[in-house]
Amino acid sequence: MTRYRPSLTVSILAFLGLLLVLTWLLFSLLAFKTAANDLYAQKGEHARTLLKAFVSLLPDPVPTYPQGFILPDSLAARYIQKLSEESAFSRLTLLDRNGNTIFSAGREESGLFAPFQGFSKTAEGSHLRSDGSGIVHLITIMRNGEAVGKAGLLLSLAPEKARLTRSRQMLITYFVLDFVLLLLLGSFVLSRIVVNPINRLLTATEKITGGQYGHRLNESGSAELARLAAAFNEMATALQNKDHQVAEQMAALGKANSDLRLAREETIRTEKMASIGLLAAGMAHEIGTPLASIMGYAELLAGEMSKDSAIQDYGRRIGTDCSRIDRIVRGLLDYSRPRAISEENADVRAVVLSTLDLMAEQGVFKQLNVRVEIDEGLLPARCAQHQLQQVVVNLLLNSRDASPAGGTVMVKAGREGGDIRLDVIDNGTGIAEESMRHIFDPFYTTKPPGKGTGLGLAISARIVEGLGGRITATSRVGDGSCFSVRLPLADAKEGAET
Repeated sequence: MTRYRPSLTVSILAFLGLLLVLTWLLFSLLAFKTAANDLYAQKGEHARTLLKAFVSLLPDPVPTYPQGFILPDSLAARYIQKLSEESAFSRLTLLDRNGNTIFSAGREESGLFAPFQGFSKTAEGSHLRSDGSGIVHLITIMRNGEAVGKAGLLLSLAPEKARLTRSRQMLITYFVLDFVLLLLLGSFVLSRIVVNPINRLLTATEKITGGQYGHRLNESGSAELARLAAAFNEMATALQNKDHQVAEQMAALGKANSDLRLAREETIRTEKMASIGLLAAGMAHEIGTPLASIMGYAELLAGEMSKDSAIQDYGRRIGTDCSRIDRIVRGLLDYSRPRAISEENADVRAVVLSTLDLMAEQGVFKQLNVRVEIDEGLLPARCAQHQLQQVVVNLLLNSRDASPAGGTVMVKAGREGGDIRLDVIDNGTGIAEESMRHIFDPFYTTKPPGKGTGLGLAISARIVEGLGGRITATSRVGDGSCFSVRLPLADAKEGAET
């Protein structure tokens, strides 16, 4: 999508218009603010004069609540009745020395204490109300040097605001007319003097951009434009020559870079696979014999103690774990070999729960909280059960090692699109950013010597990739890690049979 860019005429006129608008705004703000202040000051002075006249008509002494009030037939009351005929009059209230109302008159929509609302008890003089609707003048009534009451007068600013609005509308009308005339005249002048010559240069530049390096400009017009056209023609010639050179060099560099990258990746992979193959072969040879002996002795023990259910259970568990060790060793041996996609299906929920039970009985999760959130109706995944169990064990052990005492390890599984997603989440120490790129590399570990071989995650990744899935990790130092495994769903027909 092409980004919209205004023309040069529009840009210049917009800039001039912006300056004019800002000048007008500054002028109008200053003018209207000054006018408003003058009107409000006149209104405040008017309110002061009216209130002072009212105070001068009050009886001496000033009544106090509840013994006395200002009588309707008094001079002050008749003065207020006459004052109420003014459209700007809103409310006048008289308080005694205790702050109680002894007289109030005004419009029905204004409250008895309208002149005093929003002001402190000691406020004096003229004030603009917080909502800007009126001017309030407050005065303390003194008799013999002692405060005997307080009077407040509220006058509406509606007439003043109407005058200001009419002035603003007139000024805006004059400004719009001037603004339109400036735009029309400025557009005509700019097009003739600046825009048309530049458009011709832009057209030639676009042709150069499109690869037409043979295009040339006529050296005509003013001295500056003629020099610009000559420089443009020289630039087009130089670009034509450089383009051929760059194309040849880029082709050569691209081929060399591709060859180097492929060679480097193949060398690294070959070295890793060779190391894993040698290690696996040695482990298979060294572990196979004692492992077979353990399995044999377990079977003999179970046979001799056939009536002891505990011994039978222990023998079965020993045989199961020995079989798992044998599968792990063989899986490590196959690490460097291509893997075919599994034709088996596995119940993810059942595999996870059985793995958790097995590891819990072995005390793997001491001082840890383990939570499981797996949909009961989750469809099976296309993978072998023992391979999935090996991946789950490796991820759980990795989370266990990273979690502090009292930490939480959560296992979640559910369907996501056409895959099964299995997450193992912990709130442990997390993984540093520089280590995230290598966590699935063989023999890479951040654990102290003797605490880890760096093969668990590498084997898990190899297994998952061989099943047609993928494994990813996210982590923040101090917040924990999340390892996500995605496995393909079993076919609908096979899933139903499972």
